[in-house]
Amino acid sequence: MRRHMLLVWSCLIVFGLAACVPSTAAHERATYKATPLKGDPRVTFSATADELLIDITSPTGIGSTTIEKTAGQWPARIVMRLRLKALESFKFHYADTVIDVSVSSHGDHAVREAFEAPGKMGTASAGDPYWIAVTPGQSYFDLEAPADFLKSGENQFAIEWIDFYR
Repeated sequence: MRRHMLLVWSCLIVFGLAACVPSTAAHERATYKATPLKGDPRVTFSATADELLIDITSPTGIGSTTIEKTAGQWPARIVMRLRLKALESFKFHYADTVIDVSVSSHGDHAVREAFEAPGKMGTASAGDPYWIAVTPGQSYFDLEAPADFLKSGENQFAIEWIDFYR
């Protein structure tokens, strides 16, 4: 009986330790690829555990590219830094969803966003799952991928942009 109990406890310890070992897939280093579609954008990636910064320089002010996750998981936050002086139009495409963003070049520099997703369309505002947070900087705009994309399970998205001043 004592040998039997020792065997049961040994099995429980082994199975318990195996359950605590983290999956290698969850810790696989994420990799990304950009494929320019229009213009001659230069795209670089900088990642931490929680954030991916996609830095895009667009010499012509008009362009598009696809961004693909080739391995690992998307981080909790994806920021696209678009190096432009103004932002007439920015489109974010994934699956069957398109989000269109514009920032007025004069006055209050208001951000306007509209989306079209399967079975719905409308304007987006802060807090909506389709909202793209826009933060202007000196000669660039940071645009944060929407919450709906992050939970969509998609491995890629496409973006396109137009600078007011070309």
